[in-house]
Amino acid sequence: MSALAVLDRTLADTADPSSWDRAHGRVIGSYQAGAFAKPGSVETYIRQMLAPRDFKGNEATRSGNRWEPMLLAWAGAEPNSLLIHHPDEKQFGATVDGTRGAEIFETKAKHNKVVTGPTPREIRQMAWQLFVLPEFEAVNFTWGELVRAFGAEGWELRRDPQTIHFDRDHPKIVAALNLIVPIAHEVLAGVNAARLERSPF
Repeated sequence: MSALAVLDRTLADTADPSSWDRAHGRVIGSYQAGAFAKPGSVETYIRQMLAPRDFKGNEATRSGNRWEPMLLAWAGAEPNSLLIHHPDEKQFGATVDGTRGAEIFETKAKHNKVVTGPTPREIRQMAWQLFVLPEFEAVNFTWGELVRAFGAEGWELRRDPQTIHFDRDHPKIVAALNLIVPIAHEVLAGVNAARLERSPF
């Protein structure tokens, strides 16, 4: 059971994929919020949320699913499988990778890349997680750089995992929140209006 269960704001558990998919389809999650880069693109974001989701993953996704629990273990974080909603808005949600004390952990397996830190989209994603979970003070971005290797897994670490700590008041987090939260409110209003028009009853 995830440590986040005590918050009593659970919408679904990834241990039940079909239930999680249904719940996740009704909320703006951190992956969607990470895409909110332009206030003038609200209509595009609404269309993307309303479009059917049929991506089932690829080799990189499957490799990430294998490696990210190991990255959490390396960081001493507790894995999380729960989709949690914001205290005041049940349609704003996040499934963080893990927690440790008052810190959220976001893990990434980076394939054939040398990485110095999170991308702008990943910053927005982490800012959203802190927005949805105001009980937490910081987020740690932890990544492993993977290169091709022989054997069943097909990948190995190029170097030890790396981590960067972002406090809630870090300028990049603050700037991301100031950008994405207003967009998210507009997107949610548009998505709900479109769904009501499709199914008025």
